Amino acid sequence: MAVPRLPWWGAALAVVALLALHVWTHRVHGRDSAAVAALWPPLHVLIIATGSLASPLAPLAAGWAGLFARRAPAKSIVPAIAAVAVLGLLADLVDGAPPAWTMVLRWILLMAVAAGLAALAGGSASAQPHRKAAPVEPAEPRPRRSGEATDAEAVETALATVMRATDAHEAALWRAEGEGEERTAALLSRVAAPDVDAPETPVPLAGHPFAWAVDERLPQRIERGKKQLPSAWAAEMLLVPVEIDERVLVLALAYPGMVPPGAETAAARAGHHLATLLGLLKARQAVRRADAGMRAMSDAVRTLPGELELDKFAGQLAAAVRQGTGAAGAGVALVTDDSGRGKVLHVSGESIPMDAEGFGEGESRLALAVKHGVELHHADLRKQSDRLPLLTAAERWESPPRSAAILPLMLDGRAMGAVAVWHPEPGRLGEREMEIARMLCSVAPLPMRSARRFEALDHRASTDPLTGLANRSTFEARLASLAGYFDRYARPFSIIALDVDFFKKFNDTWGHEAGDRVLQHVAELLQSTVRDVDLPARLGGEEFVVLLPETTVGQAAEAAERIRRNLETRMVDYNGQRLSVTASLGVSACPDCTATPGEVLGQADVALYRAKDTGRNRVSIAPRLENPVSVEP
Repeated sequence: MAVPRLPWWGAALAVVALLALHVWTHRVHGRDSAAVAALWPPLHVLIIATGSLASPLAPLAAGWAGLFARRAPAKSIVPAIAAVAVLGLLADLVDGAPPAWTMVLRWILLMAVAAGLAALAGGSASAQPHRKAAPVEPAEPRPRRSGEATDAEAVETALATVMRATDAHEAALWRAEGEGEERTAALLSRVAAPDVDAPETPVPLAGHPFAWAVDERLPQRIERGKKQLPSAWAAEMLLVPVEIDERVLVLALAYPGMVPPGAETAAARAGHHLATLLGLLKARQAVRRADAGMRAMSDAVRTLPGELELDKFAGQLAAAVRQGTGAAGAGVALVTDDSGRGKVLHVSGESIPMDAEGFGEGESRLALAVKHGVELHHADLRKQSDRLPLLTAAERWESPPRSAAILPLMLDGRAMGAVAVWHPEPGRLGEREMEIARMLCSVAPLPMRSARRFEALDHRASTDPLTGLANRSTFEARLASLAGYFDRYARPFSIIALDVDFFKKFNDTWGHEAGDRVLQHVAELLQSTVRDVDLPARLGGEEFVVLLPETTVGQAAEAAERIRRNLETRMVDYNGQRLSVTASLGVSACPDCTATPGEVLGQADVALYRAKDTGRNRVSIAPRLENPVSVEP
C-alpha cells in the first residue's frame, strides 16, 4: 500500500512546524544531542510523506546528521546515523517498489558526508574530554569544619549555588596577576560536575578572553572555535566580571552545549552577589587580622622579655609579626657593627628566601633601613625604580615578594636590628598592618638587648677568650654527652690531642704576644680544617683537642695528618717575621682503642707524648683493641 503524498502547501506547513519544534527544543535543552535527536521523528515522517528517498526534503536529513554529529558523543554518532539511513530505506520498501540504487546511494552519501563535514568543522562533543549533555548535580564542595566556614569554603558554596542557578557544568573564579605582557589569570576557586577536568592555571592574558572581561569589565558569551576557551571541553562559556574595590575577578561558567535561556541574566546577578560576598569576606578578614594583631601584641608582651636565647627570641618575634600582620613571611636581623653590617637571625613563613644570612653596608633595603634608622614600606616592589634586594645581596626567592616593609628596632637613638615582613601579593601590608608591626617592634628592642647580652655572657663562659675555641668546660660537657650516647647506642667517636712543638721558644725569643699569635694561628687552622660537627677546643697553654663524633680511629688519624700537614706548610706572620709552627698529635677512639669512653682522652694524651718522644711533628695512634665492640654502620 502506497503512502499518501502531501501537497506542496502541506509540505510547507510541515517545514514551518519542524522549525518551530527546533526552536522549542533549543530553548529547553540548549545546543546538545538531546535537542537535535528530538527533531528526527517529525523530520522522518515529513520525508516519507514527500517521497521518501526521492523527496526534495531529503537534504534536511543531511542537515540533521551534521547537527547531530556536532553535538552528540562519538560513540552515538555512527549507530544513530546508520539507523536513520536504514529507516529511510525501509520506508521506501514499505511504500511499494524497491528504491532505485541511485536514490539509495544519494541518501547514504548525503548522511555520511554531512556527518563527516560537521565532525571535521566543529568536532564532536566527545572529542573534548568529559562532555555532559544532561543536567547533572554539581560536585559537593569541601565539607565544612565544625563552627564557622573558612573563606575558601564560603566561596566554593557560593560557586556551587551559582552553578545550579545558571545550569552550568563548571563555575570558576579567576584573578588577574602581573602587569603588561607578563599578565596571567590564576584560578582562585572552582566547583564542577563530576569527571570534568580542571582548566590549566595560570593562563597568559594576552589575547585571552579573560583580558576583555578584566580590562573592559564587560560580560562575554563565547563559543568554541571562535575563541580559545578557558575550559577546553566546553561548547560555550559565560565570562562575568566581579568587581571588588579596585580589583576585577572573572566568574567563568562553562556549558557542554548552548547557554540556556536566562543563564546570562542569572550569571550577571550572580556576579553582583559574589562581589558582595567577597567584600564581606574581606571585611571579616580585616576583623580577624585586627584580632590576630591584638593577640600577637599580647603574646609578645608576655613572652619576649623572658626569652634569653637570641635565636629563639628572633623566631618568636618573627612569628608574632606574621600573626599580627597576616604577612606571608617575616625576618629578624641584628646589627653587628657601627658601619651598618649585620646578619639575619631568623626567617620564617610560607614564602622565605634562601641564602639570606649576612648583609653589608647599603647592599639591601634592610641594610639601608638599619643604617639610617628609617622605616621602609613598599606597596609593590615591582614599581620601584631600584632593584635592591630585600634582605641580603645573596638572597634567592622562589616566589619574590611584591609588598614589603622593614621596621628598624631603635634603642638609644640607634638601630640595633630590624624586622622585615613581606607578601607575594601587592598592597597586602596596609596601614592597619603597619600599625600592628610598629607596636610589636616598639616592645622588642629592650628584651632583644637583654637576650644579646645574655648570649655574650654565655659565649664568654663557654669559649676561650684568646682563640675563640671552646674551652675545657664546654669540651668536657660535649665529651660526656658523646660518652652517654656511646653507652646507649654504641656509636663511635674519636679524640685528637695536639700540642705545639717548642712553644716556649716563641715566648722566649719573640715575646708572649708572638706566643699568643701562634696559638690563634693554630686555632684558626683547626676551625678551617675540621668538619662542622667536630668540636675543636683549647684545654690550656699550648694544648688543643678535637672531638670527632661518628668517627673511627682510622678516620681520625687521617684528619690528624691533615692538621699536621697544614700546620707545617703555613707560616705565621708576626712583626715582619715568618714563624714556622709544627705540632705533635695523638689519636684515640672508642671503641677502636678502648671500650670505656672515659679513657679516650687519656689514651690520646699518651699517644701525643709518644709522638713528642719520637721526634715531634708527627701523629701517633693509641693501640687498638684486639676485639673491639662492633658498631653498626
